[in-house]
Amino acid sequence: MTRPPARWQVALWALVALAVMLAGLSMVRAGISADVLTSPGGKAVTVLSIAVPLALFFAFLTWSNATKDVVEAHGGTVAAVRNWAISGGSIILVLSYLLPMKTPTAFHVVRAAAAILVIIGSLITHNRVSRRLAEPATPVTAAGPAGLADDVPQQRQSVSLTAGTPLPAEPQPEDWNAALWDPEVQRDIERRRRQSTPPA
Repeated sequence: MTRPPARWQVALWALVALAVMLAGLSMVRAGISADVLTSPGGKAVTVLSIAVPLALFFAFLTWSNATKDVVEAHGGTVAAVRNWAISGGSIILVLSYLLPMKTPTAFHVVRAAAAILVIIGSLITHNRVSRRLAEPATPVTAAGPAGLADDVPQQRQSVSLTAGTPLPAEPQPEDWNAALWDPEVQRDIERRRRQSTPPA
């Protein structure tokens, strides 16, 4: 079992904490807009409304890059740990800053819901990555341009790997004789030979 990197864990909890702050702040602003809450004096709400979303944006980037590094180092891809909550929440958050809303109250409620989705999605991703780290890492093998071991035909490689026998260090002349491992090529060679041979 691979232990999760400390940097990734810190990035996760920083992201969750900032998303919780944004959700709470958005609900407070929604209450103020709906005249349910009284706005506190000073510029604290205004300053937090600028600072928290910016901090959340950079925390999200840091966490995303750390998650990508952890998953790829374990032989996986980021697509395997993505989920609807993190994707939907991040898209809604971005759109909430780009698209106007009919009422300020709806604007802040939608932003709070998006922040909650980000929290849920990041925790789902955390659990998926943790489960992957508990499994053996997928070995990364060297491959040539065609995705095969260098100078080894695909058929010979797959047969050798299936049989569990090691591949020869040097290619053999018969490896490149398509007639030995492709019956269709062999039939075509024989047909052409018959056509080119003059009748006796």
